[in-house]
Amino acid sequence: MIQLIKRLKDILSIVKCRLAKRFARCTVGISVIVALVISVIYIYLNYQNDLERLGKKLSQAEHSIQNSLSLHLWQVNLDALNTIVNDLLKEGDITYVRLSDEAGNPLIEKGKRPTPHYAINHTVPIYHHPKSGQAIYLGELKYTATTKPIYEKNKETILHATIAIFIFFLTFTMVLQFVYWKSTVRYLLDIKEYADKIRLGGYKKDMGDLLLNRHPDKKDTEEDELDELANAINDMHHEVIKQYAAIEYQALHDPLTGLPNRRMAHILTEEAIAHCRKVDGHGALFSIDLDNFKLLNDSMGHTVGDKMLCKIADRLKALSGDKFQTTRISGDGFLIVQQQVMADKKGARKRAEKFAKALLSDLSQIISVDSSHFKQTACIGIALFSAKSDPNIVIKQSDNALYHAKSKGSSKIMFFEPAMQQKADRRLKLEQLIDRVLEKDLIYVNYQPKYDGQRRLCSAEALARIHDEENGRSISPREFIPVLEETGAIVSFGERVIAKTFHFMHTHKEALTASGLETIAINVSPTQYSATGFSEKLIALAKQYDINPNSIILEITEDVVSNNIDNVVDVMRRLTKHGFRFSIDDFGAGYSSLRYLKNLTLSELKIDKSFVDDVTSDEKTDAIVKTIVDIAHNLGLDVVAEGVEREEQMDILSKYQCELYQGYLFSKPLTEEEFLALLKRNNK
Repeated sequence: MIQLIKRLKDILSIVKCRLAKRFARCTVGISVIVALVISVIYIYLNYQNDLERLGKKLSQAEHSIQNSLSLHLWQVNLDALNTIVNDLLKEGDITYVRLSDEAGNPLIEKGKRPTPHYAINHTVPIYHHPKSGQAIYLGELKYTATTKPIYEKNKETILHATIAIFIFFLTFTMVLQFVYWKSTVRYLLDIKEYADKIRLGGYKKDMGDLLLNRHPDKKDTEEDELDELANAINDMHHEVIKQYAAIEYQALHDPLTGLPNRRMAHILTEEAIAHCRKVDGHGALFSIDLDNFKLLNDSMGHTVGDKMLCKIADRLKALSGDKFQTTRISGDGFLIVQQQVMADKKGARKRAEKFAKALLSDLSQIISVDSSHFKQTACIGIALFSAKSDPNIVIKQSDNALYHAKSKGSSKIMFFEPAMQQKADRRLKLEQLIDRVLEKDLIYVNYQPKYDGQRRLCSAEALARIHDEENGRSISPREFIPVLEETGAIVSFGERVIAKTFHFMHTHKEALTASGLETIAINVSPTQYSATGFSEKLIALAKQYDINPNSIILEITEDVVSNNIDNVVDVMRRLTKHGFRFSIDDFGAGYSSLRYLKNLTLSELKIDKSFVDDVTSDEKTDAIVKTIVDIAHNLGLDVVAEGVEREEQMDILSKYQCELYQGYLFSKPLTEEEFLALLKRNNK
């Protein structure tokens, strides 16, 4: 029964095998053609033999009647001649006879002519041979034999012969098919099945060699092409496994340090969280970023930097041991996954803090590279995880903690707190809002008036505003300006603010002139000021809107000056020649330098609000304000006090002879409509 089932399976395999089917089609087709060819040849030869036999029979008949025919025709014995003709017609193959005299006149004509296709025509001349002398021509005998019986006989034979030959070759084909499957195809199917396993994932692991078991009796052990093919596939599989292992290692490891890379770090984090689920534990993820490593790379070169990274990686790996797994996720960024989880969150936090301090302490030790000695510091962001944590979120949390740690300085450690995520989310929303603002041109410009000591409107400051349409509130410049600076969008944003301000001035030129307003100040960021073509674009916009450059004051902070004094002076002189004026904004809030006041072509100086706030309550602040005003006046600069909110502040600043005042004591920042209304009310 088992053998029967096995045979049935073999037959089913043969039926399903495409290669066997193709072979069967070819062999059957060849069998049909061969059977037809052999049948045709056989029938043709048989037909020719029958014709040859018929010809011999007719020759014998002619020879047997020739003497009698000659005698009776000489004697003109018609009865005897009729008898001879009748005997000929009785032969069966001869169907028509015509006997003619020497003049061609018919003496006897009997029978029926067959179809020309089946007719064989013979003519027999008749001579009388006297004993002496020349033979005398007496006439001729014409007869026609038919080949139709031969044709009918062979027609039946050709069908039987073709069927017999076809059955023979079909049987031979089936035997050949089985032999072919037994000796070749079934092993090819084993090879295909093995190759499919490799294709569907077998390249990732060792599945064992492909064994065909073609020589179970061990008698015929000589290898043929199939064995060589199986050996080649086995060799290829081994090489594929080897190459895949190498590729997988490269895909999951950093080529420089040999540490697991970002992709592997994600896998390790998933595994650590999965382990937490099993034991209901807690672990920690450490994001590490080296402080000022770019400076070392730029100064010492990437070769030294790479060697430094390798030594740092070795230190982190050694300190991590088997309880932590160190990975490298970026140029100078590392991620360490805690693999030995703790039973409670408090213990995990305590353990993480201790390990982080050990990391900073170890990293701070002197590192020697090519006879050079370095001391490297780093910041660490830590995110705790548990059974319910999501790997992507945990990694993101550790990055946020690292970001906040770096914002505090070098060698800092910070644990992730929910507020950090809220801040990061807020930052992302701000970036998206800024993109929409720039795309749809949703920038608004407010104007805060400036007044002189007699409280006359003299100037105003253009202040950019953006509006969050989703939440229905305006965004403070303190929020969006830093984002603009960091993303580089401040250049495009600043250009649009200038264009909108110039457009307002051009549109309401008469109202501005009638109100006595002399200047409008526009803030220029450090990035915008140092951007290529800033001065050319500003001059072009002034011409486009027909703006007198003398009416424009460009407010720059001390950061602009401190970044690149030579470039600042060059741009400032170029714009000053065209009539633009400059003001130092928030003077005293940064690293103020009198050298800047000496070298820069300024027209005014703005005292920072922090000094104005304390001028009435702090003697030192009061002294500083007075000193700033005196220095500005001695340099021929006007002084603007910003952030004036109380009369007491106004009194003191007036006493020190500040030229202009700006603040909520006089007016809050106004929309274009409100500012235009103010201008009309102030119409002289």
